[in-house]
Amino acid sequence: MHSTCTDRLTKAAKRYVSPGTRPLTTAEAEARALAQLIKDPVCDADLVAAAAREMARLIDGEYCNLIPVPDHTGSTEANARLACAIAYCAPHAEVFDVLTRPVETESACERHRKRLPPIRPEDHYIRRRADGPLVPLRKTYFVDNVLTSGNTIAACRLAFLGLGTGLVYADAHHDARN
Repeated sequence: MHSTCTDRLTKAAKRYVSPGTRPLTTAEAEARALAQLIKDPVCDADLVAAAAREMARLIDGEYCNLIPVPDHTGSTEANARLACAIAYCAPHAEVFDVLTRPVETESACERHRKRLPPIRPEDHYIRRRADGPLVPLRKTYFVDNVLTSGNTIAACRLAFLGLGTGLVYADAHHDARN
């Protein structure tokens, strides 16, 4: 399946191709496995910390915001845990859990298995929580485990008036030729 991702801003600690395009290298298989594990809110803390250390190295600037991305059910639990671990490694980063997804969507993994196209950014229904704190105007990263189509990060940007960039553990959107 050819990538349709147009996101060129998101920073990723690791990259791997879709396993359907070619066999993964050992490093790619490990990155994919850890990306899947850290999306579980009860993932081992040492694994979350390992991913967070690599992601923290990608942060530019002195002070920044880390915004956990809601998963397909609307929960930010796993990504908030990851964002907090990143903030521990980068003390100038502050976590703001301010996004929600009031409408559950089908997971990107499930859609990929069914060979369905990605969900359009506006159909992710990602919004700012009405009761959320004010977020300082400074560099903002949307924290997620993996980038596939780029549409979830784009939906987060829509919720932040077009501002912010992705910070993900793994980039799985590129094709085997890259």
